[in-house]
Amino acid sequence: MAKRTPNYLIVAILTIASACAGFYVVGQSPRVSFDANLDALPMKIGVWRGDNLELDESTKAALQADRVLSRRYTNSETGEPLGLLIVYRKYGRREFAHRPELCYPAAGWEIVQKTYTTLPYAGRNARARLVIAQTSTAREAITYFFASGDRTEGSFVTQQLKMALDRLQEQKYGWAFIRLNVPESYGDDEAIELTRAFMKDAEKPLMKVLTASK
Repeated sequence: MAKRTPNYLIVAILTIASACAGFYVVGQSPRVSFDANLDALPMKIGVWRGDNLELDESTKAALQADRVLSRRYTNSETGEPLGLLIVYRKYGRREFAHRPELCYPAAGWEIVQKTYTTLPYAGRNARARLVIAQTSTAREAITYFFASGDRTEGSFVTQQLKMALDRLQEQKYGWAFIRLNVPESYGDDEAIELTRAFMKDAEKPLMKVLTASK
């Protein structure tokens, strides 16, 4: 059988067209009409009581977000704590760089497990990323997902693709990175169940803040 020679002209044209399309998507000015007021998230959610945590200036600069909320919620009945970080990008610009897989190792933690789980959100069990990190003296279960309106995504790569495609047409909502972390003193499974218990109470007020819906 005769060896087929690639048509380099067609390959070159397709490569250039693909690059141009990519630059077009990235270069589009995102059009989003909704701006989340994260401060409206209640301090009291069910049995949970919140306290605001101040982010340092370097962290704020790294996030480059339109809105940021950092709180510690404590179960008033058991005393169990849970951390909540929400990073909202109205215009969906840049990537969400403050992910546990990056920021925890940078702070001296070791990632010992990465998998997926589910959390209550938007009336369903939404897929979320689960990361277990530890040092010689501490261990945490960190769960996160991305949300835009009632859309959710647990995969960072897929979320980045969706956020890029959103630039092609006007969107009502930007994207939020929602991270929950539980300092462990009782095991991974218990920490995950604690996170789910918080989200069961928090999904409606959180959804309201991120969509202004009732």
